[in-house]
Amino acid sequence: MADGSERPSTTAHVGPVTIAELIPQPWGSYALALLVGALGSLVFVHFKLPLPWFLGALTACLVASVVRAPIARPKPLSIPMRAVLGVAVGSAYTPALLDRLPGMLGSLALLIPFMLFVIAMGMVFYERVARFDRPTAFYAAVPGGLTDMTTMAEESGANTRAVILVQATRILVIVFALPLWLEWHDGLSVSQAVATNVRLGDIWPSDALTMIAMGWGGWWLARRLGLAGAPIVGPMLVSGIAHAYGFTAAKVPAEVLIAAQISVGAMLGCQFRGLTLKEFTGTMTWGIAYAVVLLAVTGIVADLVSRLTGFHPVSVLLAFAPGGQTELNLLTYVLGLDVAYVALHHLMRLAIVILGAQIVFRTRTEWRRP
Repeated sequence: MADGSERPSTTAHVGPVTIAELIPQPWGSYALALLVGALGSLVFVHFKLPLPWFLGALTACLVASVVRAPIARPKPLSIPMRAVLGVAVGSAYTPALLDRLPGMLGSLALLIPFMLFVIAMGMVFYERVARFDRPTAFYAAVPGGLTDMTTMAEESGANTRAVILVQATRILVIVFALPLWLEWHDGLSVSQAVATNVRLGDIWPSDALTMIAMGWGGWWLARRLGLAGAPIVGPMLVSGIAHAYGFTAAKVPAEVLIAAQISVGAMLGCQFRGLTLKEFTGTMTWGIAYAVVLLAVTGIVADLVSRLTGFHPVSVLLAFAPGGQTELNLLTYVLGLDVAYVALHHLMRLAIVILGAQIVFRTRTEWRRP
């Protein structure tokens, strides 16, 4: 131009285009996470590795998260996929369960002192050994309710990132170690893909609507009642009652179960997005160390409880293991073990830790941020 000014450039981008820029956010990141998870699951299926659809997706998304691939936790699927697993676990309840409930009371009662011991042991470990401050040590030690622990930790002035990493690491180590142990030590076939022969084409529309109603209605009811873990707890309870009383015999088809396992595995793997080397060598390493200690203690206690109550040692181990409720119920369901026994114990565990954490949160006002 005559005045020497320059025209604005019409070039939108100069230089190489990154993968992240090619993916529409956030849905593209969600889709990529599910794709990565599905590929990881297929690898696990091919090599006949334990719990392939879930652990394969978890592993692939964990690796992708650590290398900072443009994936994100597919949050829109969190509630519906956990509800699917809740309905599936509940469908394993039978009318015979009602006659067995009194026999489970002794085992459920033993869970209370075990949880209190685990929390006390964890707090000593994280405060004295890992050198966490007291609020962070407490919320990192409580085995359950990741969302609730994170919320209370943040309001208590704890290191929220450390709590998330430690809690996610605990679940990660336990859900990886238990299938490997059961396959090696107990000779159980944990590499089977799904635990049902029902296929999508076998489902009547009325059964499909019934399961959708149990999933949505159970989640809605549990949320209204303020129950922790509502997306899986509500559907599991509604489905369990309906199946135990013989109102329905509908089963979740294999294809839907596979999709749910891939989704939940991908969501857990994506929890480690943004992990730094300092966090791995520090916070996450402490989480791994304590999870190993926790597994050893749980194994000893489970053996004692099995001898005292007469329940199968593997069922007791899965019931007392302080891992993720969704993941351990899924493992029990896939193995065809005593789902009702394990699920009831995890409901009790969740109630104990949430109630206990709430009491501490309300009484330890000196932990609160100004």
